[in-house]
Amino acid sequence: MQITSIEIKQVKRLAKQLESTYPELKLGQRLDKAATQHLGVRDYHEAYRLYDKWVMFHVHASEDADRVSKCAYCEFSFAPDIKADLQSHRKIHDHFHEACVSLGYQPGNYVQRELMKHDGREQAASGQSVEIRVEGVLMLLRGWFDRSLADAIHGKYWRKHPTFEVYVAMILDTLGSSYGDLQRVLKERYGYLPGVIQAGNSYWYPRND
Repeated sequence: MQITSIEIKQVKRLAKQLESTYPELKLGQRLDKAATQHLGVRDYHEAYRLYDKWVMFHVHASEDADRVSKCAYCEFSFAPDIKADLQSHRKIHDHFHEACVSLGYQPGNYVQRELMKHDGREQAASGQSVEIRVEGVLMLLRGWFDRSLADAIHGKYWRKHPTFEVYVAMILDTLGSSYGDLQRVLKERYGYLPGVIQAGNSYWYPRND
């Protein structure tokens, strides 16, 4: 059973609501009752243990002497034997997850993005038809988009980040002359919004005005 930060927050809200129904119960008892009602677990301790397991599920320990671990989900690197680092990872992991749930989309991590960029470039260069090559360019752009969106989530401006379709219209100048014939197809499909993302850059940033 997977319990995320969202379920933990729901349990806490329910425990607060139960105060009017069970005024004689202490907070810990209400948390236990809320966890059982909402999640079907034995008590709040079990719910939090499963939540803690979820937070650490994607963490891969480094074999280096510095013992730095990295989470493949939120991409945060930290020392697992330092309490402050564990707390920082939990906070960042929760924020990243809740943003992805709100967006209904999870950007690929570093390995996935690099694979999209590599495979996209190869397909765009060697595809047997224009459509196959366009799909390759879109795969490359998806890798750039996911990197930009992940950066926006960590920067806490993800709510303003453009959708993939709008991002394509903004990023065309960065593609360069290598995809000149494909840019024309992309402009017809997605439009063209120059100047929002500077040529040579692939990150979208909100304007300061």
